[in-house]
Parts: sequence; structure tokens; C-alpha cells
Amino acid sequence: MQARGEYAQVVKSVILSLVALLIFGTAAYSEDLPAPLKSGGVVLTFDDRNFDDWLAAIPLFEKYHANATFFISGAIDEKAIATALELKQHGHAIGSHSVHHLSAIKYLEDHTAADFVKNEIEPQMIAFRAAGITPTAFAYPMSRNHPETDKELLKIFRHLRTGKGIDSQRGIIDYDEFFVPVEKIKETGLLFGKGIDFAPVRDDRSFEKIDAALTRAAQNREILTLYAHQITPIGKGNFITPSALEHVLKKAKALNLPFFTVDQLP
Repeated sequence: MQARGEYAQVVKSVILSLVALLIFGTAAYSEDLPAPLKSGGVVLTFDDRNFDDWLAAIPLFEKYHANATFFISGAIDEKAIATALELKQHGHAIGSHSVHHLSAIKYLEDHTAADFVKNEIEPQMIAFRAAGITPTAFAYPMSRNHPETDKELLKIFRHLRTGKGIDSQRGIIDYDEFFVPVEKIKETGLLFGKGIDFAPVRDDRSFEKIDAALTRAAQNREILTLYAHQITPIGKGNFITPSALEHVLKKAKALNLPFFTVDQLP
């Protein structure tokens, strides 16, 4: 009887391990990490479900040999999967952006960090894994991260992305949070991204300030994280125009500053 009980425990352990693998993938636990980065670079990211915009921008990314990361929110349905697979086919990466696009800080007023993972992350990860996609990073909706969810999410993902506002009278280069020395990127789980929607119209993201940030990253061998949403000439909500995006891509190329996806970060 004791032997049967021990066997049952082993079977249970194996099943639970397989379920965990299905839900969470291997991102946080894999020993097959990408090779260490040798230069500074840009982690260019886009959020939400702007599928048509993102796919239409593929030729622009290819023109400058740039790859980006797309953080998908909502249900990982047929449209989301089809878009994700096409983006991946062109060298881009896919990340999680939660099911209901909620502020983690607000969510924790009435729930736990474990609840956040169960309700906002697990449903996406199950669907991603079923489609053969294993996200290695998560982007916080509204850039509202919390230390408690940071801790839980870093058990699943290698990197998390949040954001930070800046004083429009100062430059992006004045905020060290946006820049991670390349040799420290492996140990830096939480990345602070600078929003570039509405560039160059808004003072805090003028071309002058973005160019200076790209130049700092190139000169100091640092990783600079940027984020936007829609890619469209005219949009509702948060968007960057194709011409503004091309300015960023062109400037980085002139600096020999590569673009890294989150999957390429160790």
C-alpha cells in the first residue's frame, strides 16, 4: 500500500509539472538563455491589440533590419494568434500584456498578487503555449507595476516592462532608469520604458530628446527601452506615426545601435 501511495505521489508530481510547463512555459526556468549581449541597443515595444497597424508596419521594420516586441492584451483568440505567428515569422517577439488590461496597483487593493497571475496571466499563457508561443516578458498595463506582482511575475518571465513619466523640461538622458548597462541586463528583471507615442509633438519625446537617448545608449553600451501602441498616421488614443517611427529606426541605424527583442535579452 505504501508503494502504491508513493507511486501516486510521483504521478501527481509529474502531472503538476506538466501543467506548470503548459501554463508558464520555460521562459523563467530555461537554462538555454540567449548569449550575452555585446553592445548597447534598443528594446522597441508596442502594446495592446493593434494588429492591423502592426502587420502593416512590417515592411518599415524590415527596411531598417529592426525587430520589435509586441505585447498583446485580451483574449489570445484566433486573430491574436494569427497576428502573433506572422510577426514571429518576421523576427519579432510576442509578450503578455494581461487579459483585462488592469492596473496592478489598483488590482492589489482587493486581490493578491497570486490572483493577478491566476486571472490576468495564466489564461493568456495557456493559449499562447497551445499555439507554440512562449512569451519571455510581460508589459504592465498603464505602466503600473507593484513590487508584489513584480516578484510573482518574475517567476514566470525573464523581464517585465513598466514605464516612467519625465519632466518635459528635462531630457530622457537625464533619467538613468531608462538605461541598463549591457552587462547588467541579465540581472535586471524590471525594465523602465519611455513612451514615444505622439513623438515628436510632445515636449518630453521630441526628436531631439529621443536622438540624444539613442546616442547615449550607443556610446555607453546601454539598453534603452521604448514603447508605443498604434502605428498609424492618424489615430484615436495612443499612437506613433509611421514617419516618426521611421525617424527612430533611421537614427538608431545611423548610430549602429541594434534592436533587440525581449526574447534576445538574457
